[in-house]
Amino acid sequence: MKPWVRLLPCAVLLFILPFPGTVTLRLLALACALLVSAWSWHKDGFPQIPAWPALLFWAGLALLSLATAVDPGYTLGEIKNEIGYTMAAYLAFITLTRTRADAVFLLGALILGSLALASIALWDNLSSDLPRWNEDGLAGGSGSYSTYLLALLPALLWAGGALRLRHRWGLVAGLIALQLLVAVIAGQRQFWLVFALQVLVGLPLLSKRGFVELSTARMRAIGVLAVVLSALVIVGATARRDTISLGDDPRLSMWPGVAARIVEHPLTGKGFGREAMKKAYPELRSKKFPEVWHAHNLFLNYGLSMGVPGMLAALYLFFTLLRIFWKLSRAEDPVIAMAGISGVLLVLAVVVRNLSNDFFVRDLALLFWAIAGMLLGYASHAEKSPQIGKAPGA
Repeated sequence: MKPWVRLLPCAVLLFILPFPGTVTLRLLALACALLVSAWSWHKDGFPQIPAWPALLFWAGLALLSLATAVDPGYTLGEIKNEIGYTMAAYLAFITLTRTRADAVFLLGALILGSLALASIALWDNLSSDLPRWNEDGLAGGSGSYSTYLLALLPALLWAGGALRLRHRWGLVAGLIALQLLVAVIAGQRQFWLVFALQVLVGLPLLSKRGFVELSTARMRAIGVLAVVLSALVIVGATARRDTISLGDDPRLSMWPGVAARIVEHPLTGKGFGREAMKKAYPELRSKKFPEVWHAHNLFLNYGLSMGVPGMLAALYLFFTLLRIFWKLSRAEDPVIAMAGISGVLLVLAVVVRNLSNDFFVRDLALLFWAIAGMLLGYASHAEKSPQIGKAPGA
């Protein structure tokens, strides 16, 4: 089987993931990717799955939550969507991302998808008479788009290490600049906090591995500049949007009640899924903001759905992935090291972004696991076969 044929289902999945209304095509691409993976397992054996103990703990607790679920049918559906499908994507990308050429092919599909979506977003919003992001536009809501970007940016960074183009870093810088422009239009303040964190964490890692040559003073200056620019964009977004005051934020008034419900039943929850709060504790919903129907915090949502063990499972899972990527960032091979740095930034972005909301579902969860699987798949194959990872310095 030719490499591009083997990778085509994964490439299609990466391209279409950010587009709203593509569920059927996503599932079809995912099913094809699994079939190709099964052929690979038959030929080459089943791959080693990074973080498998944490994944089993997470999935096991989700299944156990069926016993106390307020709506078992809903919980089973959420387990299928948020664990079954995402783990299928994770496994497929680990299996099929073997060489640097594979990574470049998949990154190309991801980049093309991001360019198409950015073009739609710019056209949709710049041609609109609305003073803010068009939440009903073809590019999707501002919250989901900005969360997509936070997962995309580390992948673009890895492209700088994986591509063999002479001016690849200029290309990567241009792609990132384009997406930051769209992020300004989206006006999501949390995006800029997380982006500033990515810069503050990423620069020292890139400098330590020799990808950038910056003195400590220059790194500090760039870090300060990133924080200042992010703060200015946040101020501008606040002035442009009809934002509520901190004292009226429904999340702040809701979180103590959510924590109290978790403490009441610390070992069990109301069933895996974001709707656990709405189904089991409708009184927690704000009367003024009824659209706030879940806890708007990934860990609190896990606490409501699976108890304190569910919160620990999420922490264990993200910590395990972060540790794996951190070790990879210290690899001798530059492409593997860049994959590790990108993975660290990916995990940090997803965790911090979802402290004030919970977008770790559906297409955005699939994107996270697909990129994580791509990074880890390449790294594991390259470490087993050094000639795969052997590449000129980035």
